[in-house]
Amino acid sequence: MLRLCRTLIPIVVTLLAGASTSRAVAQTGSPTVILPGFRSVVRMDTVGTPEVLPGTPGAAYAALAAAFDSLGIERPISDAAAGYVGNMGLKVTRRFLGQSLSHWVDCGIGPTGPTANLYRIHLSILAMVRRGTDGATELRPAVAAGAQAYSGPLGDPIACQSTGALERRIIELVRARLRSS
Repeated sequence: MLRLCRTLIPIVVTLLAGASTSRAVAQTGSPTVILPGFRSVVRMDTVGTPEVLPGTPGAAYAALAAAFDSLGIERPISDAAAGYVGNMGLKVTRRFLGQSLSHWVDCGIGPTGPTANLYRIHLSILAMVRRGTDGATELRPAVAAGAQAYSGPLGDPIACQSTGALERRIIELVRARLRSS
């Protein structure tokens, strides 16, 4: 009986945490994700720094979708009305977009090198286009990540931070597309 309780308690806690997260998303309307190493949900609309762009939000959104396509990042989130493009459920190891993961995210350094290159990385990439102040268009690319050892739940998860390289790449691609149109 004790063994059964030890097995079921983590499952029940996980289900309850998932249920409360779903309510939080529904109540706030903001895109959130749960990542290893973080104590609570990450609100993606608060991550990253807005970049002012020329043109309309519609043109910026089209350029943003094209940027994700050119990078080869699948975009299950593609909501023109809300201005969101992204993928908040990527799980990657060692390399991403032709670079080592440590180029994109910093999860600290372990005894054998950058942790990002050695762990399974749960990566959330979401870019948001909004009409900013004074009629300007704002683009906010957001990258959040957490690392989990291959030992699974036995290893401590690590919260990672973006190096800013992926956000800069997305902004460059969007700007280039807007200039050419």
